[in-house]
Amino acid sequence: MSVPSTAPPCRDTATPGTRPPLHDGGDYRDVVGLAALPTSIPLVRAFARAKLSAWGLDADHGWDCQQVLSELVTNAFDVTGELLPDDLVALDELAVILIQLRISAKHLIVEVRDSGAGRPQIPDTGLNDEGGRGLRLATMLAGAWGWYPVTTPKQGKVVWASWALDRKAAS
Repeated sequence: MSVPSTAPPCRDTATPGTRPPLHDGGDYRDVVGLAALPTSIPLVRAFARAKLSAWGLDADHGWDCQQVLSELVTNAFDVTGELLPDDLVALDELAVILIQLRISAKHLIVEVRDSGAGRPQIPDTGLNDEGGRGLRLATMLAGAWGWYPVTTPKQGKVVWASWALDRKAAS
């Protein structure tokens, strides 16, 4: 039996302050922090693939979740990231992107925290534009998405996407 989503419906522009379903205290939650470098994006896909497989969700939501998460991390990298420098950069100067995968209230939820101050928006894109399709893809593949600002310990935002689960995750 499918449970109706309590998350806000998909929309082209998310309302600031919308949050995903709350964590229900279950064991299905994991967080990873990665430097905002282009080389981190494939690592995010591997993280999602491993977690979803361990939770028994790879067949149901694996591809969609990996695609959306990859797009959200790419957007986070675009607003906070660093190109690989010619010279070494002190590690304390690199921005960090935090990624959380979790299951709560019968939803699979991905959250990406970055230090960018901008509001996530779906831009108008032309046929030949190379970018600007990440949030449109999230709108098409996820059940819901949104974002909310954060101020501690540093300013930034969390952009999230969720999928309603038809069954409980297997351990």
